[in-house]
Amino acid sequence: MAEALAIRGALLNAASLDYHNICLRSDSQELIRAINGRKWTIELHGVLSDIDSLVFSASSTFTFCRFEFTPRSSNGPADRLAKAHLSLY
Repeated sequence: MAEALAIRGALLNAASLDYHNICLRSDSQELIRAINGRKWTIELHGVLSDIDSLVFSASSTFTFCRFEFTPRSSNGPADRLAKAHLSLY
């Protein structure tokens, strides 16, 4: 859940800054597969639906958006950001 909320937050922030090209990485392979495959679990349906709308809708500000898996050993700063974002809820 923390990673999904962080990705949604990053997309909202990028859109507010008028970014058009973005690549987001996560150490949650299951989450990246769910986003890229557009197959969502019940627990994450709301957040992933928001992500889907931000990226894939006709009104999306993004012309390029990629979601990639990266091993946890390479993802320390992003993991801390996701946990910090979750603490806001």
